[in-house]
Amino acid sequence: MSSLWWTTILLLALSTCYGVPTYQDFLHKHVNFPRTPIPSNAAYCNVMMARRGMSVHRRCKPLNTFVHTDPTNLNTLCRNQPNRALRTTQQHFRVTVCKLIRNRPTCTYTGNQFNHRVRVGCWGGLPVHLDGTIA
Repeated sequence: MSSLWWTTILLLALSTCYGVPTYQDFLHKHVNFPRTPIPSNAAYCNVMMARRGMSVHRRCKPLNTFVHTDPTNLNTLCRNQPNRALRTTQQHFRVTVCKLIRNRPTCTYTGNQFNHRVRVGCWGGLPVHLDGTIA
């Protein structure tokens, strides 16, 4: 069996036992490619935060960034990198930053779009953590 298969099994086991973030979690929380076509950034954030389960039952995530690029553009950063390595893209990507502005009666967000470089944390040769963006 391939080493990627074993790496995937190991990451799933670790995430279940120890809470290590997974590549699938990273994609779910931070990648939206192509960008879902919603006219305003605020509406985009309200819809996407709810769709991705980050604003349910008054549990409102205060801040989240969505990166609008093919995941392979981020995956290459982690190839042949040690676990916990932080890597930053050279290329700028379109991102939408969603910021909580009200949590009652429902989670309400504002949104801003930027073209930023993206910094990710790696585990098992894949990005598993969005460490931030850089102008």
